[in-house]
Amino acid sequence: MGDPLANGLIHLERQSTSALAPGFSGSPLWSPEYQAVVGLVVNADAAGNGHALTLRHIDNHLPDMKLSTFAGWRAEDADDTALSAWGWTLSTDQEAGRHWLPRARGVASDTERGQRFRGRTAALRRLVEWLDLAEPDGRPMVVTGSPGVGKSAVLGRIVTTADRGLRGSLAPDDDAVRATVGSVACAVHAKGKTAGEVAAEIARAASVGLPVTPADLAPTLRERLVRRPGRFNVVIDALDEAATPSEARQLVREVVLPLAHGCARLGVQVVVGTRRSDDAGDLLAPFGSAVELVDLDDAQYFTEADLADYALATLQIAGAERTQRPYTSVDVAGPVARRIASLAEGNFLVAGLVARARALRDTLPVAPEQVSFSATVGDALDRYLEGLPGAGAASARLALTALAYAETPGLPLPLWTEAVAALGGHTTEAALATFAQQSAASFLVESGSPAAPVYRLFHQALNEALLSARGRSSSRRVDERELLYAWVRYGHRVGWAAAPDYLLRSLPHHAVKGQAIDTLLNDQGYLLHAHLDRLLPAADEATTDVGQARAQLLQRTPSAVRADAAERAALFSVVDRLDGLGAALEPAPDVPYHARWARTPPRLERTVLEGHSDAVCDVCVVPVDGRAFLASAGEDGTVRLWDPHTGQTERVMDCHDDCIRGVYAVGDGEDTLLATAGHDGSIRLWDPRTGGHVHTLVGHEDWVRNLCAVPMADGRFLLASASDDRTVRVWDPRTGTPLHVLGGHAAWVTAVTYVPAGPHGMVASTGFDGTIRLWDPETGLAQATLTGHDGWVTTLCGVRTSRGPLLASAGYDGTVRLWDPVYGTLVWKVDVGAGPLTDVCTIEVDGRVLLCSSGEDGVIRLWDMVTSEALSELRGHVSWIRAICTLPMADRQLLATAGDDGTVRLWDPVTGRPPQVMDGGRIGPVAAVCAVPSEEGEVLASTGSDGSVRLWDPADGTALDDLTTHAAGNTDVCAVVDEDRRLLVASSENPAVAIWDLDAAVFLSPLEGHYERVNAVCTLDVDGRTLLASAADDETIRLWDPGAGKVRDVLLGHRNWVTALAAVTVRGHQMLASADKNGVVRLWDGGGKCEWQSHGHHDAVNALCALTVSGREVLVSAGADRVIRLWDTERGQPLLGLTGHTKAVTGICPVPYGDRQILASTSLDRTVRLWDPRTGRVIRSIPVHHRALACRWVDGALVLGLERGLLALAVNTL
Repeated sequence: MGDPLANGLIHLERQSTSALAPGFSGSPLWSPEYQAVVGLVVNADAAGNGHALTLRHIDNHLPDMKLSTFAGWRAEDADDTALSAWGWTLSTDQEAGRHWLPRARGVASDTERGQRFRGRTAALRRLVEWLDLAEPDGRPMVVTGSPGVGKSAVLGRIVTTADRGLRGSLAPDDDAVRATVGSVACAVHAKGKTAGEVAAEIARAASVGLPVTPADLAPTLRERLVRRPGRFNVVIDALDEAATPSEARQLVREVVLPLAHGCARLGVQVVVGTRRSDDAGDLLAPFGSAVELVDLDDAQYFTEADLADYALATLQIAGAERTQRPYTSVDVAGPVARRIASLAEGNFLVAGLVARARALRDTLPVAPEQVSFSATVGDALDRYLEGLPGAGAASARLALTALAYAETPGLPLPLWTEAVAALGGHTTEAALATFAQQSAASFLVESGSPAAPVYRLFHQALNEALLSARGRSSSRRVDERELLYAWVRYGHRVGWAAAPDYLLRSLPHHAVKGQAIDTLLNDQGYLLHAHLDRLLPAADEATTDVGQARAQLLQRTPSAVRADAAERAALFSVVDRLDGLGAALEPAPDVPYHARWARTPPRLERTVLEGHSDAVCDVCVVPVDGRAFLASAGEDGTVRLWDPHTGQTERVMDCHDDCIRGVYAVGDGEDTLLATAGHDGSIRLWDPRTGGHVHTLVGHEDWVRNLCAVPMADGRFLLASASDDRTVRVWDPRTGTPLHVLGGHAAWVTAVTYVPAGPHGMVASTGFDGTIRLWDPETGLAQATLTGHDGWVTTLCGVRTSRGPLLASAGYDGTVRLWDPVYGTLVWKVDVGAGPLTDVCTIEVDGRVLLCSSGEDGVIRLWDMVTSEALSELRGHVSWIRAICTLPMADRQLLATAGDDGTVRLWDPVTGRPPQVMDGGRIGPVAAVCAVPSEEGEVLASTGSDGSVRLWDPADGTALDDLTTHAAGNTDVCAVVDEDRRLLVASSENPAVAIWDLDAAVFLSPLEGHYERVNAVCTLDVDGRTLLASAADDETIRLWDPGAGKVRDVLLGHRNWVTALAAVTVRGHQMLASADKNGVVRLWDGGGKCEWQSHGHHDAVNALCALTVSGREVLVSAGADRVIRLWDTERGQPLLGLTGHTKAVTGICPVPYGDRQILASTSLDRTVRLWDPRTGRVIRSIPVHHRALACRWVDGALVLGLERGLLALAVNTL
């Protein structure tokens, strides 16, 4: 789609073999960016090009067509008949043939004939009664029991008999309990799936929007059921076999419980099938006490006669009868079946294995008393495998053991073949295919496609029995490592881009078990294609230098998780160059861009979490069901929940309409609430599992700045809050009841904390009056007042030490103090000497307890609590650190900080390195860059906040020269080239303009005439003469003869600081464009006359440049209002507005791309964006991890001035 034309038309330009032709008129125009129809084709020409009308234009001019109304329609707005096309049905469920249908018939796979399900009458009746309740009771039902007791069979029977189509196919003599037709709205087999994947399946069944996070499902479904009421029963099986134990628990807390508890009154019920425990422990505990339990091991749900009937059906191979079998007679088979049932101890899997082995191998019927076995899956499996034909040269046991090592969803034939070889066997894909269809058919579940089948064992208990037997002769670690090596070699042979998804998803799991994660981290191809959300949690296990460097690379590039291989390679190259990680990445093909070089100090933080649109005021750890999430709250009124392992946002909660000052978790992890407090004076409590609002605490009369949890002796948790209304309040967060109002401070109370000292513990508070007050949380009585700080005390922290509990405080006097709260004495004091401190916490590192402080200077300081030794400082934030807290990980503790720069950063004090001084020194903020012509090509010039101008080789970033101006800080730089010499000019915070003769290597007399700070300089060609323009805070623009150092003209007219300049060609002549802090853009001719002016921005204009678009030169402006505008230079009219940056746009420049120019922009939002100026669309957004201040195209590279140095990018294919 080309440039917009008159009357709502847009030009359609042929760029492929497909072309428009007569007859296309009226066809819809699809936009991949919007995933929607955006226009209608109206004509076509002979070349295959044409025009379309935008739907917006049609709607504006033909309102009776009500296109805008249609655009708001959604699938769920249709009636029930139409919705059935989108809803769930068993016939379209991929798991129907793999799971529900075979389990319901009592067989292992859908290829087996027969109906062997028997009994379980009491359990089935209870399930049917519960699903048919007139009013759901708000509890989930959990069907549980030991492995092999038939949980999936029972649920499969319910799911299949509730389906009208399948119910009609039941055998005439099938008299088992059946579900009510239509009583199951959705059934999900959770084996190998994440909580998000299960939530998405339920959302599709309900015809609601796909959830971004699992917790989004319940509110969305609730909204749908309010609009269109109806019953919605959900069945979820194999919870214990979810992707990971943590995913299983997330599924319970974010999907099952919110649906069962929060949507019951709207008709939602949930049934879950699971074992009692998994590798992480108890799986029933996360459901809490409000649960309806059906335990199939319980005597009320089991009769031995049911088990005997199932064994009989299996002995007779019901539905697949064969001739010359010994158990065709019920009189013969019945006693044997009853004997099997009596020995199986209620286990249907064991009984089935024993019975099937007899049915397939016995040539004569066995006497019942001769049947003997132990009631374990392992023993039954051993008996079954005796004499079972293998897969080529590999035994049946070895072939099945290879599958037992597999993660869900199982192995395709090529990987199964490789696995057998890795375990010491030999086979072929053809042999395994035959084995899967014949000998092993009873054991396997087949998925995938007919052309590429995927196999797994049908029951988890079989996996466990096979691996247990293997463990008697081989090490699990060695086996896992050999499997890893074999599959990596296969990935190399086929190429990671074409590798089976199993390798990209599941290899990290095998690598951890084989203690060989470096194998994957050292494989660049794998890093570019793998599921990084699976690799990231394992990366900390790296032991090699390259492996550890690449682990840091993954941790510092969270945006790579969702990027494709080419984009991921580009992202990695930027982080590797910026931080000097030495990850040894080779250039990747087809990468859209890559970092050529960087001159930035390495970031010491482990991960930077970006997402808040404004300053972050507080952070805290949120324990939920054994996992530690990180919550951050900021001036944008939102709370973000982060997974610290992957760096991904789990949830965004809109909590307050204004700034949130404090966030704190209240509870013990099983029933945690998240408390938030802000400028609106309220405290709000939230369920972190669902993001749901619980209640609001009202009472404070001014800002609430800080919160803390107060544990009580009886197991309760209270909540304390500190406010600018000079009070501390203590609340019961469960009921919202105010318990105490603690008055005594003479000014704002800005910090509150719990101290584990005294009979009830203590609440400590402090604030603007400089005092620290201690309170009894039980009685609300004052205990003591501590004084000593000079001025505002900003923070408090309770500290546990070998000498007992202490209280740490810090404030605007730059000191950190430790107090004994019992005796009220000062124990220790350190003067940081660096200005106001904002927060303190403690962290345990290698057995030592460290005291940590943060400050307005953006520095984290550490002290050893025993020796009082000051340790290395951690630097990374470019402005205030507002808050700091300890973040527990699996094997260590990290620090989390909240910054004024809008980021949350994670730090590892163990691996934090002191900053290194680079070649060229510490650069600091680079506000401007430019190209300087030289005999060899171009040289790069950059400004520094220290008053220097540095010259660099743009090819590799080598420092060439350092030109000192003695200014407080330089603001802009440009080169002036005429026939005689090369000059370099820099503006600064001083009123003068510095100028150098580069050829003579001398500093010339500065250009003086402005009265205030000079913001911008640029060259201008007027009648063949090169002039220099400068713009300043004195609201003037001065035109200079740079050779003579004289003012030629002064341009007046701006009514505020003049902030930007650029030369632009209009009607064949160069003119000067200027802009100011009010957002006004002006164009001046060579004689100093103002051609036009326009108020094009709502805030200061930070940059101007000329850009060629479709053969004509336009003016581009970029502002603090986050908008970029393109201007018609002749008429002074805006042509296009480019939006997308989330903070001020600081720089713009043209970038040559093929035979045209595109536009680059830098922003304080830490991104560089590349735009197509013909359409206004962003082509690519590049995260650069520092505030970006300037950009210029220099010698084939896009050079960026950053808040902490320089970065050069090569732009390749877009």
